[in-house]
Amino acid sequence: MDKKMVVRHSENLGEDLVVNVYGTAGQPVVAFAPQGQAPENLEEVGLVDELSDYLDAGVIQLFCVNNVDNESWGGTGDAAERAARQEAYYQAVCDELVPLVHEVSGSEARPLALGFDLGATHAAIFALRRPDLFQGCVCLSGIYDARRYFGDWMDATLYDNTPCAFLPNMPADHPYVALYNQRQLLFCTGQEASEAESVRTTREIDANLVRLGVEAWCDYWGGDVSHTWFWWKKQIRYFLPIVLEDVEKTTAAEKSTAKKAPARKRTTTRKSTAAKKPATKKAAAEKDVKAAEEKPAAAKKTTARKTTAKAAATKATEAEKPATKTAAKKATTIAKAEKPAAPAKATKAAVPAKAEDAPAAKPAAKKTTARKTATKAAKAEATAETAGAEKPAAAKKPAAKTTAAKATAAKTTTRKRSTSEK
Repeated sequence: MDKKMVVRHSENLGEDLVVNVYGTAGQPVVAFAPQGQAPENLEEVGLVDELSDYLDAGVIQLFCVNNVDNESWGGTGDAAERAARQEAYYQAVCDELVPLVHEVSGSEARPLALGFDLGATHAAIFALRRPDLFQGCVCLSGIYDARRYFGDWMDATLYDNTPCAFLPNMPADHPYVALYNQRQLLFCTGQEASEAESVRTTREIDANLVRLGVEAWCDYWGGDVSHTWFWWKKQIRYFLPIVLEDVEKTTAAEKSTAKKAPARKRTTTRKSTAAKKPATKKAAAEKDVKAAEEKPAAAKKTTARKTTAKAAATKATEAEKPATKTAAKKATTIAKAEKPAAPAKATKAAVPAKAEDAPAAKPAAKKTTARKTATKAAKAEATAETAGAEKPAAAKKPAAKTTAAKATAAKTTTRKRSTSEK
């Protein structure tokens, strides 16, 4: 079995986070030892050996982390300072340990929080306060009421670290409720005398999650099930395969939904492009008007009535031959100078960055051919100018909007185990 120790200085704690990592691949599991115990304790009591088949097969990767319980929950100093120390540990795990887990595992999978005794309290706090960071929790024999450690004293910091305090005040429409139903939340306790506080607080957690409509799993084992590693190892062997199966279903549904996300983004871009198309047409229309205004001579010739006397028309044509040719050349020069710039400006204004090209504006109308009485030289020049103006190809029409398929997130089935089954 692969094992390594990772030490990373914590800015939140002002000391090192020490993490023992077991395994090389699989679902990340962050394990919190019982109150005040070092991360090596989980190996010493046989938990790592109990999970060796999962670790060797690459099903899970275990991250056992140290704690500051002796300065917070189990401390004897000022209550406010102890609560602040617990909050610093919470921040260290969220801001520093979770990124470390992603770095070492090479995966962006949300880790499961696993804990025993006070470690279960930690696991519950992280999963309930940050369901965006943790995939869920497996809490065995935890006590979720700070009064067990602080008596009746309470402040805002300790409140945030007391599930039995903040869950009763959570409204049913809180955004976390939906996330809880996409996570694996498991709370288990035995019912032997040593588990009295765990039973009481687990039932409070149970009742509040039911009130919120959260399908968690709160399990109560028999009256002979005590607060010991003998039972915790049996419980983890029982629960782990079920929880991992639920994790796989949930994450698979999320991946299916995530694949549709780029399609929705492209649809938005196309809408933006389509909304700006009228501006392109308007720019093209303004260009046509401007071109017409710059060619008064040509316009005047176009509007001449057919009833004009043939002799007068011939006379006018002969008199205007030099001027017509000069005007035509001048108009050609102006058109050639303006032609590359105008369409480019219109297209640039109409198309946003990274969007599909909008259909190009139609070119201005071809010049009206000179009168039939014009010389062959004038006709040839006008024809050459008209042929030189290439009609830009129309851009592809944006594809029809794609509707993202809705994927139904797999819900964790609530499982209640009766006392007689254990």
